[in-house]
Amino acid sequence: MTKLEDGRRHELSEPEISIGTIIQAHSEDFEGNIIGERFGKYLLIGEIAVGGMAEVFLGVHKGLEGFIKVVVIKRVLPHLSNNPEFVRMFCDEARLAARLEHPNIVRTYEFGEVNGQYFTAMEYLPGEDLFKALNNLSVSRQLMPLHIAVGIGVQLCNGLHFAHQFTDTAGKPLNLVHRDINPANIIITYGGEVKIIDFGVAKTNANVQTLNGVIKGKVAYMPPEQVLGRDVDQRADIFSAGVVLWEVLTGRPLFLRNNEAATLYAIMNAPIPPPSKLRADVPAEFDRVVARALARSPGDRYDTAEEMAAELEVLLVRLPRYDTRVVAGKLEELFGSTRAEAKRSIAQTRALTRNISLVMKLRSEVRADLAERLDAVVGDDVGRWSQPGAAAPTARGSGIPVQAVSPSRSQRRLVIGLTAILAVAIAAGLIYTLSLSRPEHPAQVKPMAAASLQIESTPSGAAVFVGGEPTGLKTPATLTGVTKPQLELRLELSGHAPVIRSVNLSPGTVTSAKVTLLPLQGRLVISDLPSNASIGVDGQDYDAGEVIPVAAGKHEIRIVHDGKTIAQQSIETASGDQGWKFVHGRLVRN
Repeated sequence: MTKLEDGRRHELSEPEISIGTIIQAHSEDFEGNIIGERFGKYLLIGEIAVGGMAEVFLGVHKGLEGFIKVVVIKRVLPHLSNNPEFVRMFCDEARLAARLEHPNIVRTYEFGEVNGQYFTAMEYLPGEDLFKALNNLSVSRQLMPLHIAVGIGVQLCNGLHFAHQFTDTAGKPLNLVHRDINPANIIITYGGEVKIIDFGVAKTNANVQTLNGVIKGKVAYMPPEQVLGRDVDQRADIFSAGVVLWEVLTGRPLFLRNNEAATLYAIMNAPIPPPSKLRADVPAEFDRVVARALARSPGDRYDTAEEMAAELEVLLVRLPRYDTRVVAGKLEELFGSTRAEAKRSIAQTRALTRNISLVMKLRSEVRADLAERLDAVVGDDVGRWSQPGAAAPTARGSGIPVQAVSPSRSQRRLVIGLTAILAVAIAAGLIYTLSLSRPEHPAQVKPMAAASLQIESTPSGAAVFVGGEPTGLKTPATLTGVTKPQLELRLELSGHAPVIRSVNLSPGTVTSAKVTLLPLQGRLVISDLPSNASIGVDGQDYDAGEVIPVAAGKHEIRIVHDGKTIAQQSIETASGDQGWKFVHGRLVRN
């Protein structure tokens, strides 16, 4: 989920490592002792991201004669492996991606299946996605240098043109369309390369059918024809590239609003200001390129991404020198030399255990949210956290220590080493980045005596979120050292409706929270709501027009408009999708 604040969007949390089935590789197998989950010939070291359809891991593969290669594994979620339609889509993507060999497209090495789970193995890109880069620029109140912004646009268009011109093995055009070009799917490496990733929702002549109920692409970057559900061609990707370029030039999202309905309206109707109106150093020639790419009618856009790239290249000649070293230098400036070197080292399989710990968080026992304790890191308190009786640093905003309870023996060994490494790395190389999150004059608030919260769910194994942030714990779980009088819990389990509950805690006590998760049996859609209204369902808030997962049964509904509750009632839902509408202050069946 994404929050929009002051015109900028912020991810609620970054990907973190999740320790699954713990296996410690012997030193003769891998460099050092690497802990992870065995998956066929791969060792999955950490979880990079989880979506609604697949999960992505950092992995290591050992070959003959001591060959070691770091890869990225994209694995179908277990509950979707039995869905023939989805497996077909995943296989189509894998076969397509394996043939896309271009400097501006991520490489796919292998497609396979292990114990019924399909996967693809891709190249590990030592870099950052454009989404994070834009956020770091925003936090530091910078704009992307004009020549770098335009250079990224050129590389993006070059990669798109190659994909658009792709053919099958007989030479017949596939008319491939990515359909999900957005900053999160554009990687900039610490070598200065620009790479397009994730062809998971790509459309070709061979896969014109799509999985029912799945939204193809991120809404804020879709062209109008895609929003309307019409057929799309390569000009849809050109529109999305134009949205990305506009955002990189101006430092703010173009169509993203506080809810999906408003975003869709903006795509269809909102005026599109030329970048020069928001940034004085953008020449008028750039305005014309962006305006043509963002034409709402496909016929008014560039016919090919190559044509757009060519016009950008002409403009790039008039700007300061652009090359891979310039891009890499800017990225390292944004994320720090320690992180940059660690990621380069991972790609080169150098000191894997140490470098992975520097650039990825651990969900199981260590949270690297040390920005709030920066003063302690910088001063003599660096070693104090490891001393007996010292107070543990807390996860940002949660009031919960970074150390979870009842760790396994192998996890404890990992944590002891990684905690020290993280502390030294942050003190040595990440002080600038972390200082951006620290208030200039932190309030002196006396914390309450630490409390504990025991969380159980039926069924067990639900992921635990506190204040919207993932803890990495699964039920049953215990949070210790809580220093807030109230926590907002969210429990999520695949195939079940999520549950949100506020829990009050008393200082120095142990509180128990027991939650029953109901099987997910349908979706609730409420129509005819006032503009910008929000919906509360069993205590959880949704935006108007949003599809709401519900289990069959009784639900408490609350409609809020302009900060006021305009309706509150109980409704009974059956299994399957449920349509209701708002009429004269009441909800009635549609």
